[in-house]
Amino acid sequence: MQEISTDVLNQNVRKGLTLNWSTQAILFCAIIIACIGLNTNSAPIVIGAMLISPLMGPIVGIGYALGNSNSGLLSRGARLFAAQFIIAVTGATIYFFISPLNAATDQLLARTEPTLWDVLIAFFGGFAGVISFAKKDGGNVVPGVAIATALMPPLCTIGYGISHLNWPFVWGAGYLFLINAFFIALATAVGTIFFRICSGERLNVSVKQEVIVLIVAIIVIIPSSISAYSIVQKSYVTAQLSQFVEDKLPDQYIAQQSVTGKTIQLTVIGTHLSDQKVKSLDRSLKVYHLDHYALSIKQLTRGNYITAKEFQDYMKQNNPQTTPAVNSQTPENKSLNQVQSDLVKQYPRQITNVLTGEVVDKANHKRQLIAIQLTSRGQKSRATIQATANKLAKANDVDAVIQFVQS
Repeated sequence: MQEISTDVLNQNVRKGLTLNWSTQAILFCAIIIACIGLNTNSAPIVIGAMLISPLMGPIVGIGYALGNSNSGLLSRGARLFAAQFIIAVTGATIYFFISPLNAATDQLLARTEPTLWDVLIAFFGGFAGVISFAKKDGGNVVPGVAIATALMPPLCTIGYGISHLNWPFVWGAGYLFLINAFFIALATAVGTIFFRICSGERLNVSVKQEVIVLIVAIIVIIPSSISAYSIVQKSYVTAQLSQFVEDKLPDQYIAQQSVTGKTIQLTVIGTHLSDQKVKSLDRSLKVYHLDHYALSIKQLTRGNYITAKEFQDYMKQNNPQTTPAVNSQTPENKSLNQVQSDLVKQYPRQITNVLTGEVVDKANHKRQLIAIQLTSRGQKSRATIQATANKLAKANDVDAVIQFVQS
């Protein structure tokens, strides 16, 4: 313990509690950078913002003050923390209010559902941080803690929620920030008390203070524990459903898969399933411990065909901003366009049209859908045309589902 010093801890903590314009300017710049990273779905930019953020200072200061029962230092840390919180949320709200990018990216959505794992990350990250603060040579632990506990992104998400009047985003991200800040402070308090005991100091933390902190910790943990249980349950259902699909629907392409409430919804492309077959599939859910769910299957095929209207409706439903391309010649789809062109050239009398669109499968992988519309003459050559289409797709490195369209 010789390399750990309570004096060094005291000095480093007090350095982080300086309320000056330069520190707050750095915080404002960091929050804008983090917002840009979240807005553009760029993790490296978000990480860079967290590295320069001074948010750790007041949180560690609050924890240190609790561990020392220093009300003056606690008040100072709380005031700085409140000021930085207001600056960060205000900056994020302004940014997202004027940003032309309004979509909620994956980076933003990831900060709206806190779990028990966030509690563990914050606590152990905070403990690593207080050890670093107490070492004469702290190294790069504190920046690592700032990245691991992700203090900045929740504040950005709060700003996004306020600017778009999306209150679930505000509450979810606000709760995540509360978890991170509280358990970093708690870990710092525990670490401070531990170092004081090791140094032979006499503790002056009352039983009342300990009980209050414990009660608050339990209250904060409860919602995240419920959320964690929900995630574990969802993961189990997803795994069982994937096994069900693999075993029971080997000849179907699962374009979309979701679980809403107590209903499993599958959107499939392939050989048409009869009502009797669908009922049989529903009954077989019991084997996969999914009997408390109802199965709903949306088929994009009628008979062994997908109709042009069904194809168009499905594409519009899954991407309202885009109409499915019909013999499109956009540069980004050159390989797919080449397949379309070659098919029409090889079978000018057998093929009326080729429709293309993008589907997302159950594993969230994007694949192209090539729907071929045949003439009456082309019906006789369907197997040959399908083989050619598969061969052309492979040759042009196109991961496509080949489907025939009924006129």
